[in-house]
Amino acid sequence: MNWSKTRYFIMSFLILSLISSGGILSPKGDPPTPPPPDTQYGDLTSKDHVITNLVKSYNEANIDEYIKIIHDDYLWFNQAEDVAGGLEEFVLRDPDVLATSNMFAARNGTHPDPNMLIDKLTLILYPGSWTEITEIDGTPCEDCWYTTREYVMSVVMSGGDMTYNANDLVKIWVASVMEGDKKLYKLRR
Repeated sequence: MNWSKTRYFIMSFLILSLISSGGILSPKGDPPTPPPPDTQYGDLTSKDHVITNLVKSYNEANIDEYIKIIHDDYLWFNQAEDVAGGLEEFVLRDPDVLATSNMFAARNGTHPDPNMLIDKLTLILYPGSWTEITEIDGTPCEDCWYTTREYVMSVVMSGGDMTYNANDLVKIWVASVMEGDKKLYKLRR
């Protein structure tokens, strides 16, 4: 087989593979297939454990596990359009933990306000790669990383009468910390 016939065969195979697998020619509105759920919490010795534990804590509305992944210097940054709409630019660790705790309590039926009930809360973070960073806000940061991930979040309230869906990209920053003799990764941003 000569080179041009080989190239033609390879290109034809690739095009057919893309078409049959729903690759680049699939409709743009199709969401990606969610990754399989993890069955247990990671021990935070890997950057990916932060992602696993974040998703799992949301899906189980488990505030204790959520708190374990949050770095002491954690900040949540709101999107520009949310800031333009009146939200603060960022939220510090403690107010974020309080807000998340209230949301999880509403999901678990333990919120002090009986009208605050969440019937269903789901979070999906799709796979992505990590990039090492050397500083955060001009301060050196050793063994710090970020990843940009697509997420899908759904909140169902009022017996299914109100549903909020979000699908966007989120940049997640993690930093290593020493706890005893173990190096753990925590969610920084």
